[in-house]
Amino acid sequence: MSHGPEHHIEEAEHAAHAARDPFDRQVIMTVAIVAAVLACVTLFAHRAHNDTLRLQGDAIRLQSEAGGFHTQASNMWAFYQAQNIREHQYKALADLVEFLPTRDDAKAKQDKTVGYWKGQVKKYEKNLPGIKAKAESLDAKSDKYHHKAEEKLAESHHAHEIANCLDFGELGVEISLVLCSIAVLTKRRGFWYVGMACCLVGVLVALSGLLGLGIDPGGGHH
Repeated sequence: MSHGPEHHIEEAEHAAHAARDPFDRQVIMTVAIVAAVLACVTLFAHRAHNDTLRLQGDAIRLQSEAGGFHTQASNMWAFYQAQNIREHQYKALADLVEFLPTRDDAKAKQDKTVGYWKGQVKKYEKNLPGIKAKAESLDAKSDKYHHKAEEKLAESHHAHEIANCLDFGELGVEISLVLCSIAVLTKRRGFWYVGMACCLVGVLVALSGLLGLGIDPGGGHH
């Protein structure tokens, strides 16, 4: 069962009281410092993972909204095309009838029908620009939300890369604790030195993530 940094600090404090050998005291002090460093790295790693999840959630929400606007825009364009087709049909009928010969007794009925068709044409000519503008507006909203979703997704990739660096840094610091503990048990300075080196490497890796060194906003490495 793994323990948190607080557990390591508590063990280090107890060991410091029990330790009489100067080497043991030095290593125990190192363990206490490394445990404190581990607590800080772990905290930043958890925050980075939380940021990743939050940004991914935002991206999914924005993509859903973009999809909703896209569906509305598609429906509006379909409605526009249907209205446009009807306008051309009425216009074509009205133009065609005017060229056809008509009996005198049917002239009044023909004029009434042609007048109705032309009225429909005027109605569609009046309504079509508004329908088209609404469809274009919905398209613009869809593109806007889709672009925002891509930005959030890129930010989530960036946060994930930072979290990866912090995780690797945390691993290095944890290995340092293990090696320092072995140094106390074996009385060998080599384990102590290597443990401190691992801690330093872990801290540098964690800092590289926090500072964004080698990580681009899209989540890739330079």
